[in-house]
Amino acid sequence: MIEETENHEEVNGRTKENLFRAMQLMINNLEANQIHLQKDKYFRFTQKFIELVYDGLKHERKFFLLASGRSAFILQAFSTRLVHLGANIYMVTNLASIPALTEKDILIILSGSGTTSIVVSLLSNYINAVKPYGVVVITSHPSSIIGRMGDITIKLKGRTKRDRPDPQDDSAILSPEGTAFEIAAFVYLDSIIAELAIRMGKTNEDLLKKHSESI
Repeated sequence: MIEETENHEEVNGRTKENLFRAMQLMINNLEANQIHLQKDKYFRFTQKFIELVYDGLKHERKFFLLASGRSAFILQAFSTRLVHLGANIYMVTNLASIPALTEKDILIILSGSGTTSIVVSLLSNYINAVKPYGVVVITSHPSSIIGRMGDITIKLKGRTKRDRPDPQDDSAILSPEGTAFEIAAFVYLDSIIAELAIRMGKTNEDLLKKHSESI
């Protein structure tokens, strides 16, 4: 049995404060992204992204998704919803055999820093081998080596592992490394799915029919 500390109320109060401060930081970053992405000069990139994915679904193009670390989990979640919309998806890794990329395919890359070494390495093989139908990069640093590779580059706000917080900013640990970017990317990509589902006339029941009964 866990022993209660003498200052239980003090510790519990601090825990509650930290928990909800962290949640509020993430909510604030989502709101900042919503304002940022709605601006005409940025929203046009989202429109192009939606049109590209819609074209890929309509013409049964293959989708290749590339990321590393926590960003890879987010793209995996995005890929699940794309499969529910009928997409043919491949996660690009150095651990599994996947078909070769062709000029008819779509490549989507998620990298907050835009400099992740393993992603750069895999990209050098894929991009240099063939020019796909469309390349989308989602990052906090559009001018990075990965950001510059996109035909469409989406900028999301949020600190990444590349960004160094102010040493005096005690809130950094509440949303460490790339957490802010990753959560923004998760919500953004699920919002893209919502628009695509509506555009395709899909209902929640239609998506459920594509869902594996074993999961």
